[in-house]
Amino acid sequence: MRLALGLLLVFLAAPISAADQWPYETECRKWADVAIPQQDIGTAPTDCDTRSLYYGEDGHGRGRDDAAARRCAYRARAAGDADAFDGSGALMMLYANGRGVARNIPLAKRFACEYEGAPAEVESRLEHLDAIASGKDKASLDICDDITSGMMGGVCARRNADFARVIRSERRDALQASWTPAQRAALAALLKAADAYFESASYNEEDMSGTAHGAFAVEAYERLDIALLRDVERFETGIRPDEKAADFPAADKALNAAYRRTLAALDAGKGDGAFGEYGTIRSEGVRETERLWLRYRDAWVAFAATRYPDTAADIWRAWLSRVRAKALSEIARS
Repeated sequence: MRLALGLLLVFLAAPISAADQWPYETECRKWADVAIPQQDIGTAPTDCDTRSLYYGEDGHGRGRDDAAARRCAYRARAAGDADAFDGSGALMMLYANGRGVARNIPLAKRFACEYEGAPAEVESRLEHLDAIASGKDKASLDICDDITSGMMGGVCARRNADFARVIRSERRDALQASWTPAQRAALAALLKAADAYFESASYNEEDMSGTAHGAFAVEAYERLDIALLRDVERFETGIRPDEKAADFPAADKALNAAYRRTLAALDAGKGDGAFGEYGTIRSEGVRETERLWLRYRDAWVAFAATRYPDTAADIWRAWLSRVRAKALSEIARS
């Protein structure tokens, strides 16, 4: 034990040769001491949101404030860069793009090196900054421009999804502007049930193996949430599902059959290790998602009863069962 510890200490104390370093580390040492303009730091409230200040609350510039974003980013940097779009990352973009400050490529490089990330991402950002400085790249620099890692892909997918959800929320608000309080309450209950079901489906019914699993989960949730809004918008025009009330028993039977086939396929292919034939998808996760789907279905029927009382409950149940059976069948190609 003592010998092993001694060898470890010798290893940790040994100097790192140039051959053991990433190319960007040598480059980054050139920019580590670039002066930070003290007048740019300012002060910012502890609850400021750099991402919203930099991109706007909807991702398209609405409410954008570059000076406030800079002050907020410096505050976060001093606190330890808690968020991917805060601290050094945001400062890199602000100085690279000359947003609210004079363009300062050397300082942007310092912040790119501070932000770090996957080695190839750091190198790509430094090259991107060189291209901007030389005039070869006329475009601006965004922290998501030079992604090489699955982890950062998930981070950027989440950012894009958050902005898209702001727009969808506004579309939902516009839809229900003239609704009764009961109808708005029923939609709120549906959205709550939908969020629980969509979250479970996006993690439990998608293969989460691989470094890009975060992006896969975000994309899966987005597909379901987009479909829900489009369905409500479609039904608001007077369109109804093609199913008839009499179709529900057969649709329910088909759903149960798809559920059983999917569970059987997952159990047969789960293997002995962390991943089976269907990656991280397990029958236990599908069971949990199915329970949440049932609550989602009931919330849909309750909402439809208040907003579309002309349509029988079993029509909605038949439609929802068909959609769910299709989703289950696609999980394990059952």
